Amino acid sequence: MSKEMTDHTPATTDQHEDRSGWLATGAGVIGALAMTSCCILPLVLVSLGVTGVFIGQLTALYAYKWVTLSFAAAALAYGFWKAYRPVPTDACARPIDRGLMRGLLWGALLVVLLALAFPALSPFLLTF
Repeated sequence: MSKEMTDHTPATTDQHEDRSGWLATGAGVIGALAMTSCCILPLVLVSLGVTGVFIGQLTALYAYKWVTLSFAAAALAYGFWKAYRPVPTDACARPIDRGLMRGLLWGALLVVLLALAFPALSPFLLTF
């Protein structure tokens, strides 16, 4: 093999790992948003002034809460694993800043926990 081909191998592997980490983070964020679709999203839409019959139909998604929770938990677990696992340092590899990835994952985890706790907390929140 030529020297040019061997020089690009670590960067390509590094870019692949970076892409899969960002895909896992995006899947976690999408899973968190899916968790809010039955409970929190209709409340947010109504508070922003969005009205319509479709808002009432979003409560039908509550039956799929455990499916979306399973998807969100798996995506968040994989995302946290990709964001916090030690990366082997290579002389040619460019270090990846994972701060934004970690912040998005923690935010998505908080949204999932809020969506899980919302049915229990909603009577207290709606009395104000």
